[in-house]
Amino acid sequence: MAASAATLAPIPVNIIDGTDERGSLLALGPTLGLTPTEIARIRKVSGHVGCFEPVPKVGSGALFLTNGQILTAAHMFFEAGKRQTKCYFRAQTSGAEWVALKTGAADARFGAVSPKPGSNNDWAVVRLAVPITGASPFPVDTSAPAAGDKLVVVSAHPVGMEAVPLDVPVVQGCTVRRAPKSSSTTSFYRTDCDASSGSSGGMHLFRAGGELLFRGMTISTGPADDAALAGAPYDEKAGSVTTALGTDAAILAAGRALAGQ
Repeated sequence: MAASAATLAPIPVNIIDGTDERGSLLALGPTLGLTPTEIARIRKVSGHVGCFEPVPKVGSGALFLTNGQILTAAHMFFEAGKRQTKCYFRAQTSGAEWVALKTGAADARFGAVSPKPGSNNDWAVVRLAVPITGASPFPVDTSAPAAGDKLVVVSAHPVGMEAVPLDVPVVQGCTVRRAPKSSSTTSFYRTDCDASSGSSGGMHLFRAGGELLFRGMTISTGPADDAALAGAPYDEKAGSVTTALGTDAAILAAGRALAGQ
């Protein structure tokens, strides 16, 4: 029997320009131009970020500059202005385990004391208790993004992607639609990438000179309860847009400082 409208799950708002184009890295990776070596590398450096007390929150993140620290969205680490505890990272290789994140002042850098979700300060660079053996983070891209740039966006296990195994990243090929000039200490750009809850902190890869570079991370999506926007054309004013923070400026400086570079 077909499900009634009342029992259908809500559709995440940020399905932009038609259908949801996200899917398994293993299935979509080759069509996005990723080699088997690049696919394996993505699985080692990208994964789940979770803080479980007092309010469980799980998003996405990736190794940044070294195999001993990650870049992700800061709002995972805060709830009602207070710090979350029991925070971990888990890479998406088969059998990978949760690794504790060191969130104290000596081991973490946040964009603000209590960053507003989706703001230009919603970023965190955090050390792992133990480095991920054999993982090689993607080089950081410091070039200015431009409208039309092609991206491969990676996320761990966002809402709506339950058919993809937990140890396989979700990916999509999408584009930079606008790159405003930032007046903040961070840079940002708008995309037509599909996103839903759990996408925050997801890595954006950009190919330049044949090499994949870490360009930015997903930071905010439209209002998740507005199903009327599902599939709507890209429209920043209406909310049919996804925003990313770049891996340059204040984020790169914080990452380098934490890594002792």
